[in-house]
Amino acid sequence: MQAHETQTAEKATYANRLPAGKPLKRKAWKRLGLGLLLLLIAGGVWLTGLARSLDPQTHFRSLAGNALTVPLPVAPEDTEPASSDAEPSGPSNFPAERSAALAPSPAAAAASPAPATASSSFNVVLIGTDTWGDEHARADTIMVAHVMPEKRKVNVVSIPRDTRVYVQGVGYTKINHAHIVGENKGGNRQGTLTLVQAVSDFLGIPVHQYMKTDFAGVIDFIDSMGGLDMVVEQDVTITPEITIKRGAQRLDGQHVLFLARERYTLADGDFGRQREQFRIVRAAAKQLLRPEHLPDLAGLLRTGRDDILDTSFADSDLLSLAWLFRGMEAEDFTYEQIPGKDQFGHDPLVGDEVYYWSADQGQVRSIRERLFQE
Repeated sequence: MQAHETQTAEKATYANRLPAGKPLKRKAWKRLGLGLLLLLIAGGVWLTGLARSLDPQTHFRSLAGNALTVPLPVAPEDTEPASSDAEPSGPSNFPAERSAALAPSPAAAAASPAPATASSSFNVVLIGTDTWGDEHARADTIMVAHVMPEKRKVNVVSIPRDTRVYVQGVGYTKINHAHIVGENKGGNRQGTLTLVQAVSDFLGIPVHQYMKTDFAGVIDFIDSMGGLDMVVEQDVTITPEITIKRGAQRLDGQHVLFLARERYTLADGDFGRQREQFRIVRAAAKQLLRPEHLPDLAGLLRTGRDDILDTSFADSDLLSLAWLFRGMEAEDFTYEQIPGKDQFGHDPLVGDEVYYWSADQGQVRSIRERLFQE
């Protein structure tokens, strides 16, 4: 009995000697666990909010009421292009018809942003300039995309660079002249905006976003992805020493640029070149989102932004676009070109008769109604 009492006393004495914090060890772990739980909940809420903000169906909804450009009044032509007996040419699903020049609506003529709508669809102009560096540039490639996030569809139209359009403050000239006109007035960004306004006036649509690159940007971006997988529809001879063979192959940035620029060896010339440019853009978007690229998608997008000369897209916009394009197939893209005919007419910038692609305005109206309205 005495030994038991002695052991009990020793245990009590030992307990009294323990640091004050020791009995609270279990409570401390409870507090730490509660803190981690709250952190996980907060992180989950943040990630959920981020996912919702990048969801294309909601991310781009505000663009409908915040167009960068809307169609402005276009002055009537003082003189028509020199007469031509050629029938309208170029691919079209509709019979050729003639009509007056597209007249902007009163709301568009007021140049005020359209009211916000429930739609998340928007229009973006894609521009490729014909330079390698800082020199003044013309627009070598012009494509306009109507992006429909809710339907996961994209309609794309190529505008030939020689298309005769009205450029504000200049008059009727080639659409690829619009960029250099703006550059001469206010530098690179003004060149972009002047061209985007000419596109808006020509198609009679608002433009919400734009993206512009040059030759070097194309090469660098394609090479950053390790090349571009393409199915080339025919042999394309660039020089006597360089031919891009028909069939499936991986092209580096230089050969992608060769393919995007070549028109002389294609059966339908510039229209064939426009189709190849569209196929390159579609293939690049699809390849960017392959599983092997997804872990470094943010890095690739940063590289892409470095190769872009000018864009209105924010980084979050590019991530949302990547989300949209993931899983889209060739049938989700609709592609058309501008029908018209070859003509010659006076150019106020050149001061002489020049070659134009004279667009069939009835077909332009049809394209606007079918591809840019829902």
